[in-house]
Amino acid sequence: PGIPLLELSGVSRADMFRDITFQVRAGEIVGLAGLVGAGRSELGRAIYGLYPIQGGEMRLCGQRWRPAHPHQALRAGLVYVPEERKRQGLVLDHSVSDSISIGFTDLLLQWGLIRRSEERHRVRQALESHAIRTSAETQAVGTLSGGNQQKTLLARWLEREPPVIVLDEPTRGVDVGAKSEIRGLIDRLAGQGKAVLLISSDLPEILGMSDRVLVMHEGALSAELQGDALTQENILRAASGIYRT
Repeated sequence: PGIPLLELSGVSRADMFRDITFQVRAGEIVGLAGLVGAGRSELGRAIYGLYPIQGGEMRLCGQRWRPAHPHQALRAGLVYVPEERKRQGLVLDHSVSDSISIGFTDLLLQWGLIRRSEERHRVRQALESHAIRTSAETQAVGTLSGGNQQKTLLARWLEREPPVIVLDEPTRGVDVGAKSEIRGLIDRLAGQGKAVLLISSDLPEILGMSDRVLVMHEGALSAELQGDALTQENILRAASGIYRT
């Protein structure tokens, strides 16, 4: 791993999480595990600027980080893929093309106008590079399979080439083939030097993909596991508050 791109020190928000301290380095996948209600998703949303933190300090790419709005995160190079793609990530009657391009059209503005030819080129490029299977770019994204919907959502944000990526349940509700493709994509992102925070309830996914695993219990970090200590049993024990490091 390279330099720290995302750093949290004593980060807290009442009734959600408390005293959270960790780093995610360039080229590293850090897993975030825990039981439902442990505060994992809430922490991811706070890093992205959806919830203001009330204590502690965050740093993004070496700079103090206290976002007031997700737009600040996008401009600073941090993206967040939510756990509920249909409710939190996609407008299901929008076209596949619009669902992707909405993530980066601000980068294509010239004199207040969007460069449409470049927009179409980048959409086609994203469809190909993310292996999104659709009958046409104008097809409603809600008619795609779960895996293709998730890859569309990923393509939207990854076209921005962000250095820091927060993924919340990235393979939930997708078929085996799409899971394999998405996991391969996450590996490639780390290989490109991105810092990836992977929030997942899928223990084989967390174990197989993470360089280190942070485990949350009742809003606090109960363990940081790596090497020989990184086992399913230790994750479950830490998530239950039995095992601590």
